[in-house]
Amino acid sequence: WFVQAEAPPGATFTKFKDALIRDHKAKIKRQDVALYFVHWLTDLAGAEPTPLGGCEKFVTNFPLEVLNSFLRSFEYVQRITDHTETEVMEEYLKIRWAEHTPSVGPVPTGDSAIAKMRILCMAQMKAERCLQGFDELSEDDRELLNVEMSRTGTLCQCYSKDLVPQEVSTSPAVPA
Repeated sequence: WFVQAEAPPGATFTKFKDALIRDHKAKIKRQDVALYFVHWLTDLAGAEPTPLGGCEKFVTNFPLEVLNSFLRSFEYVQRITDHTETEVMEEYLKIRWAEHTPSVGPVPTGDSAIAKMRILCMAQMKAERCLQGFDELSEDDRELLNVEMSRTGTLCQCYSKDLVPQEVSTSPAVPA
């Protein structure tokens, strides 16, 4: 969910963060979260019952860009120990936009910023085409996606005000 920005920060991180706080009394460190994700990655690879099958899965079934995005996300996921769910997601969306190849321009601002950054993550290698399609939507459809994709699904958290429609920044407690 995180790597492709398919879900809002609340759905992506809240239960994980609650478990960290409950089980570890908020004493967990960034490297502990990184170790958990490396373990999860190796567990995923080990799910294939043949010798080297898991390694082959990553080499043959995952486009390199997707695997690199997944590995790159570890640096951001571990920030959940000392940042809010929404802060982590916003930082990640911005870096994915900035590092996209080919460049899609400066990190967007305005009502459609979060929607566009999430679309870029979801579309991955087809991002330019999907962003163009987003821009070609009717104004009503774009506004609806801007609002819905900017909701965080967390109480009292909002993306930076310059990245979301005003109705989202003034009512952050509305569910995603």
